[in-house]
Formats: sequence, C-alpha cells, structure tokens
Amino acid sequence: MAALFHYPKARHARKLKPRQFRRYTTYKRWLQAEFSRVCVYCRQPDSGARNLIFHVDHYRPKSLARFSDLACDYDNLFYACPSCNTRKSIYWPADEAVDPFIVNPCDHEMAQHLRFNSATGKVEARSEFGRHTEMLLQLNDPEFVSYRRQTLLAIQSADNEIRKLDAELRALEADVKSGRLSRPEFDREVAQIKDDQLMLRELVDSLSGTKPLPPLPKQRNGLAL
Repeated sequence: MAALFHYPKARHARKLKPRQFRRYTTYKRWLQAEFSRVCVYCRQPDSGARNLIFHVDHYRPKSLARFSDLACDYDNLFYACPSCNTRKSIYWPADEAVDPFIVNPCDHEMAQHLRFNSATGKVEARSEFGRHTEMLLQLNDPEFVSYRRQTLLAIQSADNEIRKLDAELRALEADVKSGRLSRPEFDREVAQIKDDQLMLRELVDSLSGTKPLPPLPKQRNGLAL
C-alpha cells in the first residue's frame, strides 16, 4: 500500500509467458496479473473504482503499418486505464532519435522520469520524457489529482479505524478476564468487531490495488494456456 501511485525504481521484467493468441484482448487477464492490476502510466489500481474496465494498450500502435505485426505481441502490450489509453492513442515519436517517448515500466526506470507527490496528489516530471508523458496523458487532470488524494485519505481513515477496533478487542479481552463481561457478551462483541475489520480491510485492498486476483485460466477451449 505504501507504493500506491508511486512509480517503480527498476525496470519490470515480464514474468508471464502466455501462448500466442489471435485476439489481443485475450491477454488482458495476463496483463492484469503481470502489472499487479495497476495502470502502467498513472498507477491507478483497477479495483479502486467499481466497474472500471481497463484496456490492453499497444505501446507501439497497432494502427501504424510498421507495427501491425505487433498487435498480438505480448511484449508490446501493457495494462492501462481507459483515460491513459485513450489519451495516449496512436502516439509514437516521429523521429525516434529526437522526439520524446512515453515512458513505460519495461523500457524505462519510471521513477527517473515521474515522481508521485503524496502530499499534493500530483505527478511531478523529472525528465523530458517525464514531462512529455505527464502532458500527453494529462496525469495531473484535476479529477485524477482529487481521486488520488481522496483515495489516500480513505485508506488512512480505514487503517486508523482498524487500529481503534484492535484496541477495543484488547479492552474486551481484559474485561472478560476480569469478569466485568460475560463470555456470551464477549463473543457477540468480538464477532461484530471482526466483521467490521474485515469490511475495512476489504476496502483498503480495493483502494490500494492489493485485492487478490483470481487465478489465471490454465485452459481455453480445451487447449493449455
């Protein structure tokens, strides 16, 4: 959770090796797991907003003729939120030797180019590539900034509430040991507190992107994946 919205300091080495598919959308589940269910550009978790449908991004745009054969190349695919994928669109440097690239976690050490400021909720550019990425993808769109700040505040509030409930549990244990509280009353109180804590932990997992993913499918139409 401490890394929420922060950019990785090291390049990402792809761990998954799905077989070749004819449709790039089939790779979405693998990309979700590969990139820990966060948008590779803005670092927003896919579990933070209900019904948010993430996209399969083609880093080298499939609509450009010279990259058309990479449409289903796993190494060219990234996990991206709808906003970043739409704003990125078909951008590619007109002159690769001069024009800036959009930074991605496999080809760049992203923390050298972009930094998340948890105090302001904004993404700060640290290089020419970073400035280009921040401007093109509008990473400091006021709605993005507000979402990040609200999310961090909600997680902090939930964590504080979980700690308060832990203190209540300790107080109940002391009361039942001293005889000030009956065992049936203790059991009822503890059950309610644990239910509340479970709900709060599920909230934190959703907001922080640590909500467990279902296992990847091992077969599709009888074929091993």
